[in-house]
Amino acid sequence: MTNYFSKVSSKDIDYLEKLCGSNNVSTDEEDLVTNAIDAQLGGFHKPEVVVWPETSEQVVEILKYADEKKIPVYPRGGGTGLTGTVPVHRGIVVNMKKMNKIVEIDEENMQVRVQPGVVYDALNKELERYGLFFPPDPSSGAACTIGGMAASNASGLKAVKYGTTREYVLGFEAAFPRDGLQRLGTKTFKYSLGFDVVKMLIGSQGTLAIFTEINLRLRPLPESMETSAAFFSSISDATKAIYKIIRQGLDVAALEFMDKPTMGAVSEFKKIEFPNAEAMLLIETHGSKKAAYEEMERCISVVKENGGFEIWHASSKEDRERLWSARKGAYPSVLKLGRFTLISDVIIPLSRLVEAVEKAYSIGKKYGLRTSCIGHFGDGNLHVNWGTGDNGEKIESLHRANDELNRWVISIGGAVSGEHGIGTEKKSYMRLQHGESYNLMIKIKRLLDPNYILSPGIAFDLDDLLNKSG
Repeated sequence: MTNYFSKVSSKDIDYLEKLCGSNNVSTDEEDLVTNAIDAQLGGFHKPEVVVWPETSEQVVEILKYADEKKIPVYPRGGGTGLTGTVPVHRGIVVNMKKMNKIVEIDEENMQVRVQPGVVYDALNKELERYGLFFPPDPSSGAACTIGGMAASNASGLKAVKYGTTREYVLGFEAAFPRDGLQRLGTKTFKYSLGFDVVKMLIGSQGTLAIFTEINLRLRPLPESMETSAAFFSSISDATKAIYKIIRQGLDVAALEFMDKPTMGAVSEFKKIEFPNAEAMLLIETHGSKKAAYEEMERCISVVKENGGFEIWHASSKEDRERLWSARKGAYPSVLKLGRFTLISDVIIPLSRLVEAVEKAYSIGKKYGLRTSCIGHFGDGNLHVNWGTGDNGEKIESLHRANDELNRWVISIGGAVSGEHGIGTEKKSYMRLQHGESYNLMIKIKRLLDPNYILSPGIAFDLDDLLNKSG
């Protein structure tokens, strides 16, 4: 179906330059290449032109024009995605980097309205002045954008307490191919007003609309934070401790898992000496000084009861940052062991965590891969890092291993994405994951984007969209 879309012509580029300014439109090779990939291994797809809009109205006109000409459009944020959210059918990349303003901070109502190109860490740095923060804490926070987080329903290191991006988006201003600019949602923290289109758009990965403004709910910065690392001689002991902490209802902000191979990589590149352990848990509690301390004490008690043999406690801000740098540096450290690395993102029932890690090791051994596991185990989110070192000839083995894990996860009632989204990497699992309800998603896509110009090849195969019997 490669002939379904129109190619970008010189007339199209002229139109875009008149609309957005010639300095905001590029066909230079450097710009095309840097907008051809994200952080996923493989999947190089070069667009025909890159546009940097500066206003919502420009985004609306780009979509309207592209819909009339049947040209693919791919919105892009920070490019930190891990599932291949790339211009599969070439066309136009709409890079939201220049729409990066914090429009309004509503301190009284604990809300903020931002453009989609605002970077996560930069937003929280500004909000800190007001004693507020936007809680989802992705490891890519220094580069990922709020628009990209909403598009993928990102979460991260504090999801066990604070949840995902979906819990914090109150509304959008969004551009649709046929329906133009729409304002969706309210400024209230709850409502019962019919179909919740706002929640439907979160996680849609640019396949239904392009966000031009996002209204976020905020939380007060906690008065105090307690952070500890606990080490275990077995993965089983570590996961038992996690289950007991969750089952007892202890109020943890983070409950992060790291296995021995990951600790080895972090130790080498971050120069941190860990004990000889099979697993590490990073635990954090938030609240008043008294509440955070007492809750951490309860967690440590559970850890000791379940085989934790050494505990590090952060006694200063510097200690806390050092522990978190180890966790946030896990993926970069693994990448330094070899350029060919694929990171999996699955979410599973808590009772199957040990089995899932063992399954990952077994699959890795089967395909001769370097295998390490990290995850937000407080909510069952596992990331498996599959690697071949610098051996590019074994890339196919990475994808086969990941496929085997994904299919097993679905078979036990889990999901193939906890926070990274679908992209190109996981769209082949959509029907297996959703069954007949996948056809409902197809119908929604056809209704809102009847020419399929928005992010074609992302989440949905074009053939599925064009097959009217599906």
